[in-house]
Amino acid sequence: MDYLCPVCNGLAPLAQACQRCGTLLADAGRLYDYYGDYSPYREIDDAKLDNGYPDRRNHQCLHTGWCNSCQTEQTVAVQEWTPDKLLDE
Repeated sequence: MDYLCPVCNGLAPLAQACQRCGTLLADAGRLYDYYGDYSPYREIDDAKLDNGYPDRRNHQCLHTGWCNSCQTEQTVAVQEWTPDKLLDE
């Protein structure tokens, strides 16, 4: 079954509060895109194989969240959607 990230595909905003101050985090992009020069061009599932997170097994897309208030960066796991979820939206 195919899964897709609602944040990457513009179907939903990143909706995560900062763990430090509670301000809504700004989406700074996929965590995988920060791995190296060519990382934005890797297949998403390929990047999930060796990153040390259970994101592939849990069908999550890891994003970098940035808090403009307290200037902290946090990793946010976004639950990926199935095609059935798309029909519900």
